[in-house]
Amino acid sequence: MRRTLRGVGVAAASAACIALLGAAAPSTAQPVAPQDGADTISATGLRPGQIKHVWLIILENKSYDATFTGLNQNSYLWKTLPSQGALLKNYYGTGHYSQDNYITLVSGQAASTDLQEDCSVANTDFGSNASIVRQHTGQRFGRTDNYGQAMSLAGANAKNGKNGCTYPKQVPTLFNQLDAAGHAWKGYAQDFRVQQGREDALGGAPGTRENDPTRNPKSMTPSDADKALGITSFTGAQANDQYVAKHFPFAWFHALTGDDNSGNDALTTPADGGTATDADHLVHLDDPARGLLADLKKPAGQVPAFSWITPNNCSDAHDSTCKGNNLSGLFDANGNPDYSKPLSTPPKNHTGGLYAADLFLKYYVPLIERSDAFKDGGLINITFDEANPPFTDMSFNNATDQTPVARAARRHEIYRYTNPSIQSTAQGYLTYPANRFPLPGAMAKNYINADAAGQNINGRNVDWAPTGPNSTLGTDRYGNQLFPGPGFNGYITRPPSCEEDTALVNADQSNCVHGAKNTSSSFAPATTIKASAASGATAASAAVTVEDLGRAVTGTGIPAGLYIGSVTNVGPVMVAKAGDPVTNASFGLVDATGRPVRTTAAVTSVTLSATGIPGHLTTGQTPLATFDAQDPTPGGGITGSVLISPLIKPGTVSTTNYNHYSWLRTMEDLFQVARGDRHDPLAAGSVSGGLDGQGHLGFAAQEGLRPFGRDVFTRAGR
Repeated sequence: MRRTLRGVGVAAASAACIALLGAAAPSTAQPVAPQDGADTISATGLRPGQIKHVWLIILENKSYDATFTGLNQNSYLWKTLPSQGALLKNYYGTGHYSQDNYITLVSGQAASTDLQEDCSVANTDFGSNASIVRQHTGQRFGRTDNYGQAMSLAGANAKNGKNGCTYPKQVPTLFNQLDAAGHAWKGYAQDFRVQQGREDALGGAPGTRENDPTRNPKSMTPSDADKALGITSFTGAQANDQYVAKHFPFAWFHALTGDDNSGNDALTTPADGGTATDADHLVHLDDPARGLLADLKKPAGQVPAFSWITPNNCSDAHDSTCKGNNLSGLFDANGNPDYSKPLSTPPKNHTGGLYAADLFLKYYVPLIERSDAFKDGGLINITFDEANPPFTDMSFNNATDQTPVARAARRHEIYRYTNPSIQSTAQGYLTYPANRFPLPGAMAKNYINADAAGQNINGRNVDWAPTGPNSTLGTDRYGNQLFPGPGFNGYITRPPSCEEDTALVNADQSNCVHGAKNTSSSFAPATTIKASAASGATAASAAVTVEDLGRAVTGTGIPAGLYIGSVTNVGPVMVAKAGDPVTNASFGLVDATGRPVRTTAAVTSVTLSATGIPGHLTTGQTPLATFDAQDPTPGGGITGSVLISPLIKPGTVSTTNYNHYSWLRTMEDLFQVARGDRHDPLAAGSVSGGLDGQGHLGFAAQEGLRPFGRDVFTRAGR
């Protein structure tokens, strides 16, 4: 059925909020009755038409243990929402750091360096229609079958800036499939087109309308002309605009924008008319006439079948300090949203991270749940793009309004955090002839989980996902990883990745392939810091993060041979002056086997060893916990995900391995895109038929890949 997105708007967003408050809560809503005699849709267990409306809210950069375990105070996310639906405990990102995950979600395309680096050099074309892999490799289950993947013309693991960011027209997206199947869709982004010239290129791409990746690519380094317009960043948030294009996938596919930079020659035409990049399909989240709240007020038949929701860099938990409005001013003294207030109400504080994400969810999710569209076969999905270990960059902060960090935010509106200094450690590797490094310790094996992969193939949980042709996991003849892979070595220290048979690391590392993020961010010199511990304690307080795990610890009161074995955070504190500690944290003291060891005297300071160099073979020093030469980083770690629907029993928990490819396959199945009208062949597959004839794109077409099943849709048979 073709639905229209065009309808009468509302005078103000707050009026739409008030109108939605009287409807029934989701936990008591009845599921939509399936069609009589209809077949179930693949392994989902659902029948055609049971799911009619989907809202995806995608958040940023949090591991499962930082969100859904109660480790933090974001109780609405980790406690309230799972009690209303299903918690997917083993949901994985597909890479690091951000944009590659968004591309995967909507197209099934795997990671490449430029996208892993969030298109930080320039927005240029990624390959071409001719570079799409057109043949199967013959391997089973898609693990090495790159059929349908677009190949970078620069080759696998090319230097950042050489791959390109915008996919060729014959790489379809879920939105093209929805078009062909007659389903209306919409993309909502908070702060969309707030700063003129910053996201005015087609589809919300960086730059102005004149910018396009084929003929006039936009450099991601602001020019003098950009700066004159007040533009300080195209890849991060800024004070007057927290929208970031890397989190909004529509601009990065010629299948949606077309090749002529008009949107008129896109691969498909929206079911309700117009173009995929017009003001009826890509809108500011809070637009009073076309935004989410205005649409939720409409009858179910006028609400898009699929809604993509991108909060800004404050509300998506990305930034630790909000440069704009974190919605805190919209809540009353009891922590409940006050829908009578306009959305422009000034914030009470500028705390970001999971605190701000919780406010966003607590404000918008109830409005979706109370809408007619949700009760008409609705499904809400809250997920994260990738997993970051807790406390890595302090963007986890979600303290309540009365904590010191929130009070400091109200006074100063800014925090200042410091990362470990970057230091070349090439000489440290010269002690290891022929790239033979010591085996990693137990802590390193544990730490690598932030870059792990997982999915379900033929009913079996597996610990891998396809890497694609642009981000390989090759090793040298000694088993050392040559390339970062989709995980990008994001949270471990690697030896410099060198060509096969490179015996020693050159001092300038010119023959080594290693991106700035995947190695240098983990390097830090030996340093002495303030610390506090009583005599006989097995832990000390100091300004450390999880990046310090495994560093050797020495000092008065510290027995020989001890290491940082765990890091527990108790919240960042305001930096009053340079050199002050940036966080209150406690670290455990362990020996080389991980056994806790007590201090022998009071501790006032400790010296931490340098990171990046595993111990010397001649001294037998235990390798650092974060050093791991031989374990691959194939994914983006476990983020967890929540789904809420009348077709899901409240409190459901699933331990099946799912990932972004599983998500895409699920959406394709729910909306039966294979029944669409675009089966004309592309370079690989078709829009409606996908790569497998069943409507699945990219690595969502892996043989045997399981979509969300009856373990999630527990009321599918009702």
